[in-house]
Amino acid sequence: MITCKHVYRHICESLDEGMNSARCRAIKRHLSGCSQCRAYLKSLKQTIRLYRASPRTALPRAAHRRLWTALIIEERAPHRHTQRAPSRRAKKTRAKA
Repeated sequence: MITCKHVYRHICESLDEGMNSARCRAIKRHLSGCSQCRAYLKSLKQTIRLYRASPRTALPRAAHRRLWTALIIEERAPHRHTQRAPSRRAKKTRAKA
């Protein structure tokens, strides 16, 4: 049985309508009965369409390096279910209360 979590993880693989793997078929079956996952897929497709339609702008070299560094760090980080540190705004809000 495919769950929403599984669909979210593998949805990009199902964007190609020509794919007919067992996983893709299972995802399509799940999508036929899950409005939340259909909405997620619709949103993902819209994001891709908007990205493709947007004008290309060059990213400054320093920003490009910072982005790749952040992505590499994120990929190497252990994927644990830990809470994030509270933001500065959250800390200030709690301090006022």
